[in-house]
Amino acid sequence: MENHRRKFIKNSLKYSFGLSLTSTIPSPFIFSSCIEKIKSSNLKISLQAYSFAPLLMAGKFNIIDFPEIVKNTYGLNGAEYWSIAFMNQEKNKNFLDDLNQKSKDLGVSNTIILVDDINIQTMEPGPSLASLNKEERNKAIEFHKHWIEVASKINCHSIRVNLKSDVGSEEEILKTSAESISILADFGSKYGVSTIVENHGGLTGNAKWLVKVIKEVNSEFVGTLPDFGNHGFCMKRERLDLSNLTKPCDQQYDKYEGVEELLPFAKGISAKSHEFDEKGNDINTDFEKMITIVKQSSYEGYIAIEYEGAMLNLFGGKGNYLNPHEGIIATKALLQKLI
Repeated sequence: MENHRRKFIKNSLKYSFGLSLTSTIPSPFIFSSCIEKIKSSNLKISLQAYSFAPLLMAGKFNIIDFPEIVKNTYGLNGAEYWSIAFMNQEKNKNFLDDLNQKSKDLGVSNTIILVDDINIQTMEPGPSLASLNKEERNKAIEFHKHWIEVASKINCHSIRVNLKSDVGSEEEILKTSAESISILADFGSKYGVSTIVENHGGLTGNAKWLVKVIKEVNSEFVGTLPDFGNHGFCMKRERLDLSNLTKPCDQQYDKYEGVEELLPFAKGISAKSHEFDEKGNDINTDFEKMITIVKQSSYEGYIAIEYEGAMLNLFGGKGNYLNPHEGIIATKALLQKLI
């Protein structure tokens, strides 16, 4: 089954790359309108492009249309990007200029780029910023420097990074992680772009450890991105990648405690959602409790809708999952009710 899923995602992405960049996503007006006035608050709602991952893999999502979708389909004004969705167009200056201009024309604020380094042919992750191997670490640093430059060109304030940590002690990985993030913070300071670390399993699932990394770097161009999802605070499980999103967790950190610990350093928040009950509540996360924690902190800014249920469904998850559009609508409604 795992080999089948890897083959499916690889072929889907290869297919997507071959499509015309002007025809990969349905018009926003195909979707039912859901534009509603957002309540006045120090918290605002944005949309993470990863929510459309299954459509991207089917060749039905084009990042150039993302600002229009954010504004005209969902009535939002914050766009959070995913590096994979650029399909190598991030190397095209005209493309980035067009994307940036579209955002400005629509009054959409580009906020963060979620950066994933994945080999499309093999579906294997690239070198880690936390690697104990200096050569691998340097490759990862150069890769992320490129995305800092991309972020600056479309006026994002941050890139969102992961710290994969399969080998080494907590102390060793903290040292290498802090070294890599420090270099990126210094580089990003020249562009006004921060490097923010997501709790994404492994050691980063331990909020106390991640706070130590942030304090070690001690830069205004570094921060956290608390993610509401269970897997983000999973400290021990099989390696998390696009082919095993449904694997169970062996050691779970309390995510409510984790979000509270990461919030003082947050430059973004991911409202990860998966499955909803008949009252519109996410069955895996108590959003009311999470938003209360956020409101009690000093955080001001965007909370990004990041609906992952459709991806879990794609990779064999057993649940009553919605499609991307429906999942985004449900998450938006839940957030609007609470903020």
